[in-house]
Amino acid sequence: MPPATPTSARKSAGAKASASRGPSVLRDINLRAVLRLLRAHSPCSCSDLARYSGLSVPTVASSVSRLEHMGLAKRLGKGSSSGGRPPDLLRFNESYGYVAGIEISDTHIRLSIANLTGEVIGESEGEIGEKSWPMAVVERMVSLVTALRESLRIPAKRLLAVGVAAPGITDVDAGIVVSVPTMQGWENVPLGRLLAERLHSQVIVENDVNIAALGEHSYGLAQGEPNFAFVHIGRGVGAGLIVNGQIHHGPEWTAGEIGYLPVPGSSVQAVRKSQMGALESAIGSGGVERQWRELIASNGSGHEPSLCAVQILDRALEGDPMAQRIVANVSECVATVCSYLSLILNCSLIVFGGELGMHPALLQATSVRLEEHDFARPRLAITQLGAKAENRGALRVALQATEASLPPALGRQNAASAAWGRY
Repeated sequence: MPPATPTSARKSAGAKASASRGPSVLRDINLRAVLRLLRAHSPCSCSDLARYSGLSVPTVASSVSRLEHMGLAKRLGKGSSSGGRPPDLLRFNESYGYVAGIEISDTHIRLSIANLTGEVIGESEGEIGEKSWPMAVVERMVSLVTALRESLRIPAKRLLAVGVAAPGITDVDAGIVVSVPTMQGWENVPLGRLLAERLHSQVIVENDVNIAALGEHSYGLAQGEPNFAFVHIGRGVGAGLIVNGQIHHGPEWTAGEIGYLPVPGSSVQAVRKSQMGALESAIGSGGVERQWRELIASNGSGHEPSLCAVQILDRALEGDPMAQRIVANVSECVATVCSYLSLILNCSLIVFGGELGMHPALLQATSVRLEEHDFARPRLAITQLGAKAENRGALRVALQATEASLPPALGRQNAASAAWGRY
C-alpha cells in the first residue's frame, strides 16, 4: 500500500492543478465570446472581433484559428481596404449544424429544419389521423424528421437540437407533456426522452402557446416588448406570457392556462386536467359551433346549414344576426380575459393567434368591448407570423439550446469534430 500523501502536499498539488487549468478555462471563455460575436456580426475581420470584444488581436486570432479547426468559422478572402492592407474576412459557418422545429396538434404535425442562423431550408407536414396516442405520434414525428433531413442531405449527427411545440400542460425541465385533454392517452408522456432516443439529438419540449409567444417575441410584431401576452383561440384556448423578456411558466407549469378560467356569469367549476376548461369549452371552436346549433334549434331555423367556427365568424362580418350574437358572447369573454391579463401583468400588448383569434370579427368586437374600460385596455393585435408562430418558436428554442452548447467538447478536439469543416 503506498504511503499517504501529506495534507500540505495534496494542497500544493491541487493548487498547481488549478493554476494549470486557469489559462485553459480563460481560453474557452474567450472562444465562446468570439464565437458569439462572429455569429452576431458575420462577416467581419479579426480586428472587428477584437474591437467588439475588447480582447487583443492575437487572442482573437488564436480563438478564430480554433473555430476554423472545429468548422465553426470560415474565411471569405480579403475585404475592402480603408487605406491600409485589406483585412481577411471571416464568417460564421451556419451549415455547421441544423435545428428542427416541430408543432403538434391533435390533427397534424408541422416540421421545419433551419441552419444555425435560423434560415428555414425545408418544411413538411403530416396528418395524425385517428392514431393520436403518444407512441404513434412519436413514430410519425421521427418519420417526418428523418424523411426531410435525408431529402436535404443532412447527416443525422448534424441535427443538433429539436424544439417541440406540444399542446397542453408541459414540464419543460423534464421534457414531459403532463396533459392534453383533446388527445388520447396524453398524460405524463416523456416526449423529450422518447424523441431524443430516436433522433439522437437534444430535444426541448415546450407548451405550444408559450412557444408561439416566443416566436412572436423573436420574429414577429412583439420584438422589443418585454411584457406581453399571446392568446391562442382555436379548438383550444391558452395564453403564453412573456414577462421581462422570458416565458413565464410558474412552478407547476400552468401559467397561461386560461382555458380553465370560469365563464363570466356562470358558476365556478373544479379544474380537471383531463377535461377541457370552462372558458375553452365556451369560446373555442367547439363552443362557437355548439352555440350556432343551439340558436338554430331555438329559432326553428332548420334550413340553416351546419357551419364550422370560422364560417360562423365570416357570417358575422357579413351581417348575419345569429352569427353576430355569437361573436358578441365570445368577445365579452375574451375582453374580460384581456382585462384580467392587463390588471395582473400590466402588459401593454396582447397578440392573438389561432384560427378564431386571428379572425377580424372577433378582434373588432373585443376591441369595442375594451373601449368601455377606463384602464386595463391593452393594445390588441393579430400575430404577424400567422399559423407559423408555433413552428418558428420551436425553431427558436432549438437554436437557443444549440447556442448554449457551442462550441462542443472544448479542450477535447478530435478527428471527428475537425471533420465538420469538410461538409
